[in-house]
Amino acid sequence: MSRRVRRTLANFGVVALLGAWFVTFAPTAFGGPAAYIEVQGHSMDGTYATGDLVVTREQDTYAVGDIVAFRAGQGQVIHRITGGDGEGGYTLQGDNNPDPDPWHPTDGDVVGAAWLHLEQKAWLLHLPREPWFAGLTAGLLTLLVLGWDARPRRGDAVRADGSAETDVEPLPAPPAPIVVPAQRRGDTAPGAVPPSTRRRLRAVEPGLRPAGDPSDDLPGGGR
Repeated sequence: MSRRVRRTLANFGVVALLGAWFVTFAPTAFGGPAAYIEVQGHSMDGTYATGDLVVTREQDTYAVGDIVAFRAGQGQVIHRITGGDGEGGYTLQGDNNPDPDPWHPTDGDVVGAAWLHLEQKAWLLHLPREPWFAGLTAGLLTLLVLGWDARPRRGDAVRADGSAETDVEPLPAPPAPIVVPAQRRGDTAPGAVPPSTRRRLRAVEPGLRPAGDPSDDLPGGGR
């Protein structure tokens, strides 16, 4: 299996997991169907206890016997439906209460029906308020970003030690240096007067001809 196929499958897997999380556990504040309710008080003793965490899911409508969380005043209440309907309002009552609730919420007021019950796990809802939790989250996000940035790119080769080797076109080689041979002593550069001729010219005094001049053979010495 090629690297491109593996990377594509991994990306699809991440997207699928995020999609599954969103349609299952995303909070209603983010447009998801779930709400996370911390149980407080004793009205549901025997079913729930203080400190329990209840995860609810939003539904189109609800029936008698469902345990639902609904908005009441400035907070939320989780009780059982004992009568009524979603249009005229439900009648609800705590399992440990002797009388029905004074509220009659409609479908629009109900947050969702109980789906998951986690005993004594409501403390999880308080973690984001802890200072160390913010620091830990920031550190994990930093590591995630750095790891994502350091991943091999398309066209990169992987060495035997696992490090990435980028496929970069090599630079052209510099031109070969021009070597000028050193001039040896006694060599004459092109166009220069040989040393022997320079010595003869220096030996000739003004008004005299050098020895062996052809004019010496002329009658009268060429004068």
